[in-house]
Amino acid sequence: MELEEIIAGCKKGNEKCQNNLVAMFATRLMALCMRYTHDKELAKDALQETFINAFKYIQSYSGKGSFEGWLRRIAVNSSLKTIKTMYQVHLVEEAAIDSNAFAEIPDVYSSMGKEEIIRLLKRLPHSQYLIFNLIVIEGYNHGEISQMLDITESTSRATLCKARNKLVEILKEENSTEYARKIKVF
Repeated sequence: MELEEIIAGCKKGNEKCQNNLVAMFATRLMALCMRYTHDKELAKDALQETFINAFKYIQSYSGKGSFEGWLRRIAVNSSLKTIKTMYQVHLVEEAAIDSNAFAEIPDVYSSMGKEEIIRLLKRLPHSQYLIFNLIVIEGYNHGEISQMLDITESTSRATLCKARNKLVEILKEENSTEYARKIKVF
């Protein structure tokens, strides 16, 4: 079945089409949910919530834009809701940060593998990880994040700045000669 047929069937409540949709996107969306929740069981809860909401609101999908992008947005929101509930994540409102406070990002990122970057990101405090992931990985802007997390845009910007600074700090702490060789900025 083609995706358009599956979507049309889901809009009619066809269970076979719903199962096909889940089979088509579950693996990718589970990986996304895991990135936010850091826990397999919470990720499964977020994934289930994603599909419940997708089927509930599928009538609102107009066919404009990527369907996978529409599903990913639901998955991100479901994941955020899950971690807010389970971890009671609270982002502290922060004053705007001076533009000179930004750390210079080393060129080392361009030569790092995906797994290595994810390992470094997981060392960030959860709120910083969350904002960094939403902006850098998912491509949301500060306005969208402020609405999603019920924070100000300046808090989103400040948290991103702190995340970048913390990543640079983490990279400095890495003792491997590979990092020492690659990071000439310090």
